[in-house]
Amino acid sequence: MDYRVRISPRSRRVRLNLSARDGLTIVIPRGFDARRIPAILETRKGWIEKHLRRFSAAARFIAETPPDILPETIDLTALGEIWHIAYRSTGAQHAVEVETFGPGELVVSGAVDDHTACRSVLKRWLRRRAAEGLAPLLARLAEENGFRYGRVTIRSQKTRWGSCSARKTINLNCHLLLLPPDVVRYVLLHELCHTVFMNHSDKFWSLLDGFEPDCKAMRRRMRGGWKDLPAWLS
Repeated sequence: MDYRVRISPRSRRVRLNLSARDGLTIVIPRGFDARRIPAILETRKGWIEKHLRRFSAAARFIAETPPDILPETIDLTALGEIWHIAYRSTGAQHAVEVETFGPGELVVSGAVDDHTACRSVLKRWLRRRAAEGLAPLLARLAEENGFRYGRVTIRSQKTRWGSCSARKTINLNCHLLLLPPDVVRYVLLHELCHTVFMNHSDKFWSLLDGFEPDCKAMRRRMRGGWKDLPAWLS
């Protein structure tokens, strides 16, 4: 099994990170005996192989797509919005910022030759737009269907569309904005159901089936959602 090892001074335990681009990365605390890694991997072998199979097609897609190309548009399918992007060099040596100029118009200005900086500001903009668009949708679905949750946070995760903590904090991936509305609705309902059952038991699936009868098909579409993510987000 191929993997990379990364030492994290802040980490207190071993973490397994999986992504379509990087494969398997083992994050270990400083001073951890790396000779213990094979035994840890053996205990998680089934989980790792399952997710690597899901990522194999995504990895081929990413490898064939130039990651350094900046987007000219951002299609927020979940909200029915298309944002056109203009890049304007202002002679700034380092600073890059993004501003909204009218409906559906973004301007990235500054050192726009720095594609990494441009992608970073666009990712931050996407997270802000997700907070504006996904949080109200989650609140509406909760109210309509009788759920209660603590708060909502927006993240940019590599392997999860969403999660729900024991305190009923729901975390949503900002990349959900690029998926179809019905898939996004399914993900949000999935996490809301976790406020009742913090597992994937039969009771959990029965509850979710009551809100989404076509649950199995929606799960397959959710898992294939990586195909709707553009290369500049990688």
